[in-house]
Amino acid sequence: MGKTSLIVEGGGMRGIYAAGILDCMIQHGLYWNNVYGVSAGACHSLSYISRQFDRARRVNVEYARKQKYSGLFCILRHGTYFGFDYIFRKIPLKNPIDWHTFFNNQSELRQFIVTVTNATTGQAEYKIPTSPEEAIIWLEASSSLPIIGKSVKYQNQEWFDGGISDSIPIKKAIQDGHSKHILILTQPKGYQKKPISNSTKKMLNIMYKKYPALIKANLERSKKYNETLDFISNLETEGNAFVFRPEPQVITGRLCKDKAKLQKLYQAGYSDCESRINDLKNFANTVPCYRGETN
Repeated sequence: MGKTSLIVEGGGMRGIYAAGILDCMIQHGLYWNNVYGVSAGACHSLSYISRQFDRARRVNVEYARKQKYSGLFCILRHGTYFGFDYIFRKIPLKNPIDWHTFFNNQSELRQFIVTVTNATTGQAEYKIPTSPEEAIIWLEASSSLPIIGKSVKYQNQEWFDGGISDSIPIKKAIQDGHSKHILILTQPKGYQKKPISNSTKKMLNIMYKKYPALIKANLERSKKYNETLDFISNLETEGNAFVFRPEPQVITGRLCKDKAKLQKLYQAGYSDCESRINDLKNFANTVPCYRGETN
């Protein structure tokens, strides 16, 4: 029998939609094979794999308006829009991650894979954390957007947001032997990514001139992203992909800090999953579906 992947797209604060879907899966005891997380999608997947219902919502919605979380304070103090030290190291002191469950529920058949972008090559790399410390490093790297963020230095390399090089790692999941795929996207059906603006292009050329491959990856991102969406649509038609997408009216901006809007988007994700739960279970009937057991 084939394997089923779970792929969770990023999108900054827009990713709270995925948190709602993942919480619904936790409530129904639905776990799959490999989980591929990108940027915010990787962060929310952490709480899903550790089976901590509502944690992803709490650490995003409830802290969104804190000055140490994001915004001008972080830019002036750390040179980044998001306060990663606060998000990844301070908040977990009050909302701890269940690392025992997180690692206990992984095996050769079920791994957590974080997509990051190598600054030197501009290529996607897919990392499997082996410790809590390494998990935090790869999550931070996968969430580090150019211009408004800094690279993460680790293993003698510099790393950036995984979405630059592979926003939706469906082909990696296929390469890893998965025949069916559950995808949580954070843009509505019919969305097409636009090329970056000339002003952004100029900033990239100034800020990252020593990383031409990274600049090239940013310039090619929209084309690659839209081609991936077409590929996923074909998989849907063939019955090999089950895709969640938010409705346009609930989508927020990548940098949204409005708690009410974020809560609404989270609830939309939960409701979307709940309303399709029987279809989701039927989709998984032909593949191994892990329903709450521990390894």
